[in-house]
Amino acid sequence: MSALLATLLMMAVSPEPALSPTMGLFSAGRLREKCQSTVASDASYCFAYIVGVHDATRAYENWLNLREFCTPDGVVQGELRRAFMDYLADNAGYSSGEAASVVIVALKKRYPCAPDKRRK
Repeated sequence: MSALLATLLMMAVSPEPALSPTMGLFSAGRLREKCQSTVASDASYCFAYIVGVHDATRAYENWLNLREFCTPDGVVQGELRRAFMDYLADNAGYSSGEAASVVIVALKKRYPCAPDKRRK
């Protein structure tokens, strides 16, 4: 059996659902699982994902000259993770939502901007 055929067979029986155009690449529930895991690589993934969303949003905000959320100076990764985990604990129905979107909403709820800070 060729390596290509073996790879295709593995993909066909993969437990991952097929992606549709309207489905996000990664759900908030899957991110929560990574964040709750005791496996070091999962914990690293959790922190990297949440911080990546935070930083990407910051870059986008700078481009648009507005703020979605206002994290305090010196906010640490653990606080960003806690904001996400607390939000999902209070809003379990959003577990199937796109992880990045739920992270942004969680940060908006935890770190709202004063009206005068929404525009930089």
